[in-house]
Amino acid sequence: MGGRVLVTGFEPFGTHTTNVSGDVALSVEQSVVRGHQIESLVLSVDKEGAMKTSNLLETKSYDAIVHIGLAENSTHPRIELRAKDILDFRIPDNSGRMISNKTISGNGDLFSTINVDDWDIERMIDSPVISNDAGEYICNETLYRTLSVINDETPCFFLHLPLQQADAKGLVLQCIDRMLRPSCLDVGAGAIIHEGKFLAARRSPSEKHAGWWEFPGGKFEEGEDTSQCLIREIKEELELDVSTGKSVGKWIFDHGDVVVRLHVMECFILSGEMKLHVHDRVHWCEGPNEVDWLGPDQEIAEAISARLPLHQNHP
Repeated sequence: MGGRVLVTGFEPFGTHTTNVSGDVALSVEQSVVRGHQIESLVLSVDKEGAMKTSNLLETKSYDAIVHIGLAENSTHPRIELRAKDILDFRIPDNSGRMISNKTISGNGDLFSTINVDDWDIERMIDSPVISNDAGEYICNETLYRTLSVINDETPCFFLHLPLQQADAKGLVLQCIDRMLRPSCLDVGAGAIIHEGKFLAARRSPSEKHAGWWEFPGGKFEEGEDTSQCLIREIKEELELDVSTGKSVGKWIFDHGDVVVRLHVMECFILSGEMKLHVHDRVHWCEGPNEVDWLGPDQEIAEAISARLPLHQNHP
């Protein structure tokens, strides 16, 4: 077993007789994500609860921390990236504490230690949204007090859940998986379009992922953008000179040992005679289902296929 992950939720408060955040926190207790076991706490809705995690961190350490709370007026889960240095309660907390427009530390706002650019948010369970407003109540105070004592890069954020959600437990586990997985490696993938078709290339037997089909490209070098990467990589792999067109999009794929963020861009042949160096076959595709694609390249092929009518007259 690897490290530990802390997940917290809250007890009921105000007029609520239950609190989904506490229920979900308990539902994931002792689950294992990427070799890390989850510990769960249900926090009291007061200053003691808000300080529970920051006090705990004086003697314990975790590889990731997820605070969960209830956002009764939200329709989607919210990934909170900012803890505001202010408390302004609209109702008392469960101890009767009522605070109006008061700073927590006076040192300014604090920000989550996760990197959501690596998370492919749009493909996550139940369509979470990014938020920079954790409120001004106990949820915000809890996140603020926790972030104030984290002195390393331990990933920590607050997840606000709506009253009703299809798979809150699945989303929490998915968030933890993204917190623990490696940072994304940026890779360019070229959709070479020619005479109304696009190019697929098969990895040769000597290459990693041999036998699978992909779009040619490779890792960004220092200072490169997508266009510069693809012009260089396609020249190295296929001996073709290309120009680049519009962006097709970005896809993140988890290979287990590495997580790749594919930056896909249209490419057009300017000159050169194709020669293969890292592939053993190529195929000009008219549709997305003509080869066995590697990873997310099937979805990318579908997106490119939808664009082909726009390029019917392109040489």
